Amino acid sequence: MLILNLDRNSDIPLFKQVFHQLKEKIDSESLKPGYVLPPTRTFADHLGVNRTTIYKAYQELWAFGYIESRSGSYSYVRQRRELKSPATEKKGGTINWVNRVNPQSEEVHIMFGNINYPFSEEREKFEGIDFGRLHPDTRIFPVKEFNKSLSRTISKESDMVFDYGECNGLISLREYIASRLRSHSISVSSKEILITNGAQNALDLLMKLLVKPGSRVFVESPTYGMIFPLLKYYNCEIVEIPMKKDGVDLAVLESELKKGIPIFFYTMPNFQNPTGVTTSQEHREKLIAICEKYNMLIVEDAFEEEMKYFGKVSLPVKSMDINQLVIYVGSFSKILFPGIRLGWIAADIECINRLSTLKRFSDISSTLPEQAALADFCNSGHYELHIKRIHKIYRKRMILAVQELDKKIKNKNVTWIEPNGGFTIWLTMKNVKQNYDELNKICLSYKVRVAMGKDFFAYPELKKYVRLSISSLNEEEIIEGIDRLSKAIKQIYTN
Repeated sequence: MLILNLDRNSDIPLFKQVFHQLKEKIDSESLKPGYVLPPTRTFADHLGVNRTTIYKAYQELWAFGYIESRSGSYSYVRQRRELKSPATEKKGGTINWVNRVNPQSEEVHIMFGNINYPFSEEREKFEGIDFGRLHPDTRIFPVKEFNKSLSRTISKESDMVFDYGECNGLISLREYIASRLRSHSISVSSKEILITNGAQNALDLLMKLLVKPGSRVFVESPTYGMIFPLLKYYNCEIVEIPMKKDGVDLAVLESELKKGIPIFFYTMPNFQNPTGVTTSQEHREKLIAICEKYNMLIVEDAFEEEMKYFGKVSLPVKSMDINQLVIYVGSFSKILFPGIRLGWIAADIECINRLSTLKRFSDISSTLPEQAALADFCNSGHYELHIKRIHKIYRKRMILAVQELDKKIKNKNVTWIEPNGGFTIWLTMKNVKQNYDELNKICLSYKVRVAMGKDFFAYPELKKYVRLSISSLNEEEIIEGIDRLSKAIKQIYTN
C-alpha cells in the first residue's frame, strides 16, 4: 500500500496533500504508467481519512492528466507524453511550415515578422522616452465618462449588445459618424458606412474586395508602414509616388497613370503619416480632377482628420467626390485610445454592400458592447468635448517639440517639416554614414526611441529619415526626449 505523510494541522486541505504527494510520485516515476491506484475506500481506510478526500484527490489528478479513471472500476497512472525542453520547443514541431503556408504569407513573415510593434513586450519594458509610438496619450482620456456609457448600455440594452450584431455596424453609431462626416462637408448616409475593427481591418477588407494578383497600387512615398505587408500579401505591384512639401507629386502621379490605372491610390491628405504634411485645398482639387480624368479610385485615410489645430482647415477629398470614386477610411483609435478597435469605411452603397458580405465571413460583426458604449459616449457630447480638450493639449505639445528641435539641433544636415496638426514630425538626415540598425542602437543608447524611416518606404532610400511622435508624451517627456535625441544626433555625425 502507498505510504503518504499527511499533516492534519496544516492549512493545506487533506485532499490537496494527497494530490501533491501522488503527483510527485508520478513525476518522479515512483509510480509508473499503468500502476493501479488503490480503490478510494481502501485507500481512505489505510490513511485514516474520509473517502471523499481520496475521491477529490483522484479527481484533481485526472483533471491534470495524471491518471485515467474507469467508471465503476479502478484508476491507473496514465501514459503521458514526454514534455519537451525549452530548447526543443523553440525548434518547433515536425511540420515544415515553409512548405505548408502560401508563398505570400511566408514572404510577409520574412519581411515584416520581426517588426517591433508598439504593443510588443520589448517596447513595454523600454525605460526611456519613446517617440516611436503613434497613439494618443491614454492618461488624458475621459475614463469616467466612457465607463458610464459602457455601464449604461450594458445595463439598459443587454438583450441587444450581447447578441450578434448587424454586419454593417450599430445603426446609432453609423448615424453619428454620418452626421460627423456631414460636418466635414461629406454627404453620406448611415447606409453608406461600414463599421470595422479599426482602420487596419478596413484596409484589409478593401484589399480583399479590390485587389487581384499583380494589381498596381499607388502609394505616397513615404507612407503608413503597415500598408506594405497587406500589399505584399495580396501580391500587388507597389508604385511609390514621392511626397513633396505640399503633398504628393501630382506630375509623377499623372505620369504613372499614363502607364496604367492602379486598383487604387492610397493617400493621407491630413497630417500624413509619417511626414505630417497636410495638403492645400488647391492640391486636393487638382488630385480629384486627376482622379476623375482617369477614373481612378482613391482610398483616403483620414486617421487623424479631427486633429487640425494650426492654420486653415481644408475639405476632405471625399467632400469633392461627385462620382463616388473616393473611399473614405476613418478610425477612433487615434482620437480616443488605441485599444478601441473601431473604425469605418464611407463609400458608394454598392461598394459598402460588397464589403459587408466580405466582413460577414471574416468576423461577422464588430463587438457590439464597444459600439454601443461609443455611440452613447458620442451622442452624449463627450466626443466633441474630448476633441476640444486634446486640441489644446496637443497644440501646446507640438509647439514645444518644434521649439526644442530648433533650440537643440543645430546640425544643417538635419531638417524637419513643421506640421499643422496631428502627432508626427519628420526628420531628414543627410550625409549619414550609419545604416538604420546602427542609428537605432545609438538612439537607444541614449534611452530615446524613434521610428526609423526605412519602415515607411516600399523600396530602400539613400537618405535617412526619422519620425517623431509626440502623441503619448507630456511636456516634460518631450523636453527630455529631444535633449537625448540631440545628443544621439551629435554622436551620429561625429562617428
